[in-house]
Amino acid sequence: MKWFQSAVKYLKVARILGMRPIGWYLVYQAGLRSGHYRRSTPSQRESRPLTLRPVWPLPPADLVRAVLGEAGRSDLLAEADEISKGWVRLFGGPPAKLELAPPIPLHHWTAYELRKASLGTEDVKLIWEPGRFGWVYTLGRAYHLTRDERFAETFWKFFEVFDRANPPNLGPNWISAQEVSLRLLALAFASAVFSASPQSTSARQARLAQSIAEHASRIPPTLPYARAQHNNHQVSEALGLYAAGLVLPGHLLASRWREMGWRELNRALQSQIEPDGAYTQHSTNYHRLMLQAALLADALRRQEGRAWPSLTLQRLQAASLWLYHHLDPSSGRVPNLGHNDGAHILPLASGGFSDYRPTIQACARAFGHPRLLSPGPWDELSLWLGSGIDPLLEPSQAPLYSSSPLPRLEHPGGRGWASLRAVHFTCRPAHADQLHVEIWHAGENLALDAGTYRYNAPPPWDNALASTAVHNTITVDGIDQMTRAGKFLWVDLAQAKYTAVTPPLISAEQDGYRRLGLLHRRELHSATEGWVIQDNLIPVSSKNRPHRFTLHWLLPDWPFDLSDQHTLTLHGKTFEFTVRVAVSSPEQNAGENPSFQLIRAGESLFGPPSPTPLFGWVSPTYHLRLPALSLRLSLTAIAPVRFTTWFLIPDLLNPPARKPGKE
Repeated sequence: MKWFQSAVKYLKVARILGMRPIGWYLVYQAGLRSGHYRRSTPSQRESRPLTLRPVWPLPPADLVRAVLGEAGRSDLLAEADEISKGWVRLFGGPPAKLELAPPIPLHHWTAYELRKASLGTEDVKLIWEPGRFGWVYTLGRAYHLTRDERFAETFWKFFEVFDRANPPNLGPNWISAQEVSLRLLALAFASAVFSASPQSTSARQARLAQSIAEHASRIPPTLPYARAQHNNHQVSEALGLYAAGLVLPGHLLASRWREMGWRELNRALQSQIEPDGAYTQHSTNYHRLMLQAALLADALRRQEGRAWPSLTLQRLQAASLWLYHHLDPSSGRVPNLGHNDGAHILPLASGGFSDYRPTIQACARAFGHPRLLSPGPWDELSLWLGSGIDPLLEPSQAPLYSSSPLPRLEHPGGRGWASLRAVHFTCRPAHADQLHVEIWHAGENLALDAGTYRYNAPPPWDNALASTAVHNTITVDGIDQMTRAGKFLWVDLAQAKYTAVTPPLISAEQDGYRRLGLLHRRELHSATEGWVIQDNLIPVSSKNRPHRFTLHWLLPDWPFDLSDQHTLTLHGKTFEFTVRVAVSSPEQNAGENPSFQLIRAGESLFGPPSPTPLFGWVSPTYHLRLPALSLRLSLTAIAPVRFTTWFLIPDLLNPPARKPGKE
């Protein structure tokens, strides 16, 4: 029986992945197990003398200062000072010691892939992230503004530490060609921004050029793996090759790298971006990574005088608007949708990891939209990419009700919006989050997505926040909407569709519980005093039986009052809001009342004990989890069952008075 279940599972996986990616993965495994990759990526230094070509456009420093403002400049220099003292903000989180020497002994990267060598760490991403050299962008920005040689010397010191401790193709930092590519891009940036520094001696620059060549040589052999993943790996690795071909024009393989990278990049962008702009990974963070890679490619192709193919440009325009439609304009944040691994590959503006405005504004300039946002510090990224900040049209009035996979309602009272997620999956989903609702007010996220936290950790934290139970939706019998077939893979996909997008109402339905004989329909209404969400669990089978229905809301960790079992009032710094929940069923279990739980950081504050430590947490970026409040309402009943949730925000009825002299 087990063999039959395994066969069914693998058939489902093959159907989800498709034969092309499976074929590329088999090619990769053949190259790995035959020893081909071991032979084609030898551990030897580049010995030929090479010269770097400056292809990164450096903006006028006075213009960058003007855009940054005094506060932005102060924050930038403070972070650069941290790095010069050996501290770095991994994944945009709190400062951590900058460690660039991985555990020894070092093995060829294929040994780790074949499980013949230990990584020496629980989570390889904690080695990879500092090794991406993302901190170089902060040092480079600070040096460009101040010409303080401490920042140039800090780069060279850490580059030389890495170079000694990570010989080509040895150690964990060479396992992933994507990590190699992102490091290559950071080194190319460093070669331009520090080129005029006295610290950049001819010997140092020569070694940097050789290192970039060593990085570029690692990428082509394992492109089959990137193609098999059909995601940001393919985009990043293609960009790395394209950049290497431009920055090392004297290398024998430069022309091959350049053309291979450009061709692979366009194939990836055209196939991975849907016509409506949605990205294949169903993640706002990975969506930004893809767009930032495209922005850098755009800056490089302008240096070369090359034009985008029309289909690529159409896809990038749609993807830019998709991200814009998910933006909270007050805070610059977006919903923490899907996987969030803390990636931020072009941190060339103030605002930090969570601010998506620099990317959105730069995309508007690069890919032919009117300006989507008013001027601000987020314009700095555009300067670094060479697209300038003038002339531009006024901010567009692009409608926020679009064909976007996350239609949103702007509250008629202003200062807030909400969205309802319903997707028809044509590629691998990230999270089992159909009909998840987000609510935002005055720049605050009131109904949150828990995020990711960790990919590699002891249970239950190994990518567990992808499950239905921690999202703002309904779970039936504690079962996910889809079947988990691996850490990053779902089968038996739940499909959803919108049934109405007519403000002030969005409604949708999803079929993830059809195997239990149920259909989940949800309506999101904007009301005068806030928001109303109505869930209906409807029987679609004659074999109707009792089920355990659970509604979950993830709320910010604010002080609260629990006035009765179903009403919670949370007190923020500038406003408060109340969440009220109710459930009804004509055939609930006799004598059973609905169960109400309030959980913080895995511990129950009210009601029965938490069934798992996963509830009551939010992860704003990778390797960081913060307390939140999980509100759960459960009922055992025979469908139909109806849940109703009210988000009541007095601020909408009594908006703050305007300050004198303010428009």
